[in-house]
Amino acid sequence: MREPVLRRMRAADLPAVMEIDALSLPRPWSAAIWRGELESPHALYLVLEEEGDISGHIGIRHVLGELHVTTIAVRPQRRRRGHARALIGAAFAAYPEARLAHLEVRPTNAAAVTLYESLGFRATGRRPRYYGDEDALLMTLDLAGDPSRDRR
Repeated sequence: MREPVLRRMRAADLPAVMEIDALSLPRPWSAAIWRGELESPHALYLVLEEEGDISGHIGIRHVLGELHVTTIAVRPQRRRRGHARALIGAAFAAYPEARLAHLEVRPTNAAAVTLYESLGFRATGRRPRYYGDEDALLMTLDLAGDPSRDRR
């Protein structure tokens, strides 16, 4: 069995990515939104591929030295194997100059909140009705204060 491969997302990956989203998110993005995101010069979308199948994906935007995680999802049967952690690490490594990273998460998604806290993210605010039916917890990571990051 080969090691999983992290690579840039391609348009051909969208059916698998959208399937993962449908299994993972209450309100997944449409194909039109995904195509627009893949064309953005400020965004990076990566997939984790195992044995030819997409196991997970992440999207981040980079603006003025800050990163914003726009999406992250892993196939339900492939969770708790370090895939989300690997996706976040690879995405952040693409921008060694970044100082901060932000993301929104449902406060009721305890597994995700625990993961983000284990990576050093801290709750910094709330976005009322962000998900329509629920507020979002805004979490921030100080990348500049992380001595493990490569500072080219």
